Amino acid sequence: MNKILELSKEKRIKLAKDPKTSRETLEVLATDRNYDVRCFVARHPKTPLESLAVLATDKQSYVRCCVARNPATPQETLNVLASDGDPDVRHWVAHNRNAIQEILNVLATDKDSGVRYAVAKNPNISQETLKLLAADKNPDVRYWAAQHPNTPPESLEILATDGDINFRYLVAQHPNTSQETLTVLATDEYYSIRCCVARNPNTSQETLKILATDKIPDIRYWVTQNSNIPSEILKLLATDVDFSVRYGVALNPNATEMIRRLVLMTNKELSTAPH
Repeated sequence: MNKILELSKEKRIKLAKDPKTSRETLEVLATDRNYDVRCFVARHPKTPLESLAVLATDKQSYVRCCVARNPATPQETLNVLASDGDPDVRHWVAHNRNAIQEILNVLATDKDSGVRYAVAKNPNISQETLKLLAADKNPDVRYWAAQHPNTPPESLEILATDGDINFRYLVAQHPNTSQETLTVLATDEYYSIRCCVARNPNTSQETLKILATDKIPDIRYWVTQNSNIPSEILKLLATDVDFSVRYGVALNPNATEMIRRLVLMTNKELSTAPH
């Protein structure tokens, strides 16, 4: 097997990248003198766990990064890499979908913001960790926390008061945002945020009634597409002056035959009205 290390660099890299390469060959290549070869071995899904553990202590940080991002890397090795001196290595540990909550909890307080925002993107983090990241001083970290599907309503409520429109936009469309927070956002100065509130299925019927009278037609249209819209609002919007709003009413699966007839009557009346 040692003859493998005598092959040209190009052939060794090709072997290290080949998904059909055997575990025994990868074990040999893990000791290669060239760090490019070791990197590909560190990323290979079939590399033996023992070899990954050795490569996790490689002098080249790039090799350690490759181990950290490998989904086959075991928890014990990720634990070691979570305290690596290079923030890029810790970033890839935080990014690894195999990292357990205990590791992510530690990395959520990392001094490097790049590590923390990688934690915020990981689907395995707990709601307690998300609460911490949603209040992070770095806007990039808060941004990813605001997008996470598990972010709790109380954190979204805080993010909804952020001066940056991007945060309010994300909160307005988040599936965990509470009715109370959506009611506040329904009065936001930016119509794109009010559109998101109009589309959010968590928005209360009382808030939808308010948005149904918004001066922006796009907002009234999205009210018609909300699954939570009551029939009285659909009936009101069936005679809206804007065609797209009336069209939205007709598209709503909950619109009764009477409401659809009302849409057709309004279309006819407006088309024959003198201009």
